[in-house]
Amino acid sequence: MSEAIPTQAIDWEARFGGGTTPWERPAENPAFLAWRASAVLMPGRILVPGAGRSAEPAALAAAGFAVTVVDGAPSAVAYQRRRLAGQPADIFEADLFDWQPAQQFDAIYDQTCLCALPPPIWRPYAERLEAWLRPGGVLAILFMQTGHDGGPPFHCDLAKMRGLFAQERWAWPEALPTPVAHPNGLFEQPAVLRRL
Repeated sequence: MSEAIPTQAIDWEARFGGGTTPWERPAENPAFLAWRASAVLMPGRILVPGAGRSAEPAALAAAGFAVTVVDGAPSAVAYQRRRLAGQPADIFEADLFDWQPAQQFDAIYDQTCLCALPPPIWRPYAERLEAWLRPGGVLAILFMQTGHDGGPPFHCDLAKMRGLFAQERWAWPEALPTPVAHPNGLFEQPAVLRRL
């Protein structure tokens, strides 16, 4: 883990309030649906970091997962609490760089968190993902492909992603699936990595 723990550096509550969240989807991500259908994501303890107002936490809970959601924006947390009322879920309002779970997870679903964070804090975030996930656990992640500087969402260059999630600590698939079109006109590259 890095010695200096950074902050998330963006006012997420203001972005949700102002409607400036171009990484969000109105429904479940097609990659998520494919992972559920193919049993890449099997019921167990799963973390959805920076969940925002995504539909996936409720879908996971309905499918029998023990879901943990962490988000720093009060309105996003309130949204997930409403969606997950009565479901087996833990929901935390916290800075991801301050929060620590009591035990590791079987899987992490990162649809929008990495691409929404400024690139200078990707490495400490990736270190936290590794620490939160048990050995052999699955990181189901979508790398946003914007093709330009600036964000959020920020461009997740695949060569840089392979360096960030290095093969010494993460098993990558032999081939990545077809990128998924995003409603904002961009693309997301799905990847399922296994923690070594």
